[in-house]
Amino acid sequence: MRRPAARLTAAAALIAMAAPAGAAGGGGGDAAVVPLGKFRVPIIDAGRLDGDLELDLAITPAEGADPAALGAAEPALRAAMLSALLDFAQLNASPRFAVDAEALAKALDTAAHAADPQAGHVLILEVRTSPSRGAP
Repeated sequence: MRRPAARLTAAAALIAMAAPAGAAGGGGGDAAVVPLGKFRVPIIDAGRLDGDLELDLAITPAEGADPAALGAAEPALRAAMLSALLDFAQLNASPRFAVDAEALAKALDTAAHAADPQAGHVLILEVRTSPSRGAP
């Protein structure tokens, strides 16, 4: 049962890397967090369904940006996240290996900034992979 331990370790690493300074309660900011919700995208390998990449995401506004305006852009941000996740899952994810949290965080931040310049950092609240039901 290494899988649950690997999920917890990966989740802790993702939260630590994705959280901007002050988001963990340490000093500086009062940045609002806008939840983007849960995402589930297929992991495709060699043209077949290999598993699923599941995430729970939130986003912070950029420095000086209005959190309400960021919330209004949520549909565009969710679409950008979905597109980035589909690309990431196909190119970099496997249900047999830990998710590369640093690469995932960079891909999501890039997609968020392209969709809305007022987007700050994407927070990865939960991430896990699971094999497809018929996979060995």
